Amino acid sequence: MKYERVTKKIGYLYWSNRTLFTKLFPHPLGPGQAAFLIYLTEDTEVRQETLASMIGVDKAIGTRVIRKLNEAGYIRRRRDPENYRAYLISLTEEGNEMKDAILEVSNFIDESLLNGFTDEERDMMHNLLDRMIVNIGQIFSLDPEEAA
Repeated sequence: MKYERVTKKIGYLYWSNRTLFTKLFPHPLGPGQAAFLIYLTEDTEVRQETLASMIGVDKAIGTRVIRKLNEAGYIRRRRDPENYRAYLISLTEEGNEMKDAILEVSNFIDESLLNGFTDEERDMMHNLLDRMIVNIGQIFSLDPEEAA
């Protein structure tokens, strides 16, 4: 049996999710910026570099997004007293309210995607995606000659 490329289907879901999020979320934040707020809380600080890594973007992109979120008043950014070159990031009250709105839209999209799935199918889908994430992580850790 011939299958379509998995990456094609993942790409379709990725771009459809971004488009749908933008349509359903009536705020100036895009899905890329929204992802940063989801990982933050008001009462816990995260190193800027760690936050970018959790989301899966490089430091330069993380810096640009964090600067925009800081200017918009959604996050606080302060020097890390243990490492003056690093910054600590946390949500402001306004950022926490925005996070709640983001999660509402994200949860709606998730539930729409999984409409008609049994609990067992949902668990299986999550397990399969987790395995794919492990596999892609292993590719990143390969020697470039091994990956070719």
